[in-house]
Amino acid sequence: MLALGIFAAAFAAYELAATRLEGIGASRPMAFLVAGALATLTGALDPLSGGEPRGVLLPLAEIALALVLFADASRVNLSWLRRDYGIPLRLLGPGMLMTIGLGTLVGALLLGGLDWWECAALAAILAPTDAALGAAVVENERVPGTVRQALSVEAGLNDGLAVPFLLLFVTGATVSEGFEPGSYWANTALEKIGIGALAGIIVGMIAAQLALRGRRAGWASGVSEQLAMAAVAVALFAFTEELGGSGLIAVYVGGLAAGSKLGDDSAPAVAFTDEEGTLVGAFVFFALGLVAVDLLDGISLAIAAYALLSLTVIRMLPVAIAMIGSGLSARTVAFVGWFGPRGLASVVLALIVLEQDTELHSIDTVVLTTLVTVILSVFLHGLSAGPLADRYGAWARRLPPTAPETEEVATE
Repeated sequence: MLALGIFAAAFAAYELAATRLEGIGASRPMAFLVAGALATLTGALDPLSGGEPRGVLLPLAEIALALVLFADASRVNLSWLRRDYGIPLRLLGPGMLMTIGLGTLVGALLLGGLDWWECAALAAILAPTDAALGAAVVENERVPGTVRQALSVEAGLNDGLAVPFLLLFVTGATVSEGFEPGSYWANTALEKIGIGALAGIIVGMIAAQLALRGRRAGWASGVSEQLAMAAVAVALFAFTEELGGSGLIAVYVGGLAAGSKLGDDSAPAVAFTDEEGTLVGAFVFFALGLVAVDLLDGISLAIAAYALLSLTVIRMLPVAIAMIGSGLSARTVAFVGWFGPRGLASVVLALIVLEQDTELHSIDTVVLTTLVTVILSVFLHGLSAGPLADRYGAWARRLPPTAPETEEVATE
């Protein structure tokens, strides 16, 4: 209860000065990581006194990611994506595949205790980007709309796209350990993906249809509709997991389905879902801060090197290759490559693997490397987002009207 009270007080203090704090680079994840670490360092809380932290952290993290996935996916403008797919498609297609491939190779070279499947699983966990950590970029109107939209779409879609890869890689790692026949685990992975996708389509479409009917009939207010959609996201995740499917795939596909059905009305319908995801996500970072102090003893030079490379070379080189032929300037490519922060999605994916596959001998290394990368990203991207976005935006204003960066963004 004390932990909840400290978090609530910190949350109130931050939100009352959020604009000012964000203006100096103190993002919400950064603030709550620091608050959690201070609570441990001062002795106000003992994160290990109540048992393993993941027993509490995992359910909260799953709920937070379910809400964020559903809200982000429902806001994706599929009609815009079909017309202006150039940069997002490059980031989500070859860019993401090369990021996973390069991350696997670097992991095999640096993290000798991991086999190739485990290195691939780590790369998939760290492939998704987090829009919340890059909010100072995607909300900065000085940055060209084309670039902001591409980064926002990438962050909204790549976490869901990473889940099937992770399931397949964990399957391969488990098979290589000899726990179950390959055919059994392959079928299990396909079932998780299939059940999750089917549940998402059905529930997403039904929920959106009911929301539209309730709105027309005056059965629900704007607030009650938002509460209902948040509940739909959590229920969809929980029931899909019970049925043997992937809850994360379900809420991701469900958000896409609901958003396509609601059309321009999707934003107000999922506003509360987004806010709830932000609140729960803040608590996840607070809890991560509580245990971060104890993580320091287990960090090796190889883990620290991989974390740094994950945020730089492993992200930026694939982006640079994927953008060949796009016409974007080198400065824009570097800007897009750098702002690939790792956050909530990576934390949740790592914890899920830890919860479900603790028999893998190197799982602790995978989880620790993920958490170190996320913590490093919170500070590096949080502190650099505002200044670099301003500098890049000022430079972009001098671009000619024919430059790809200055093309008008479709809004319909």
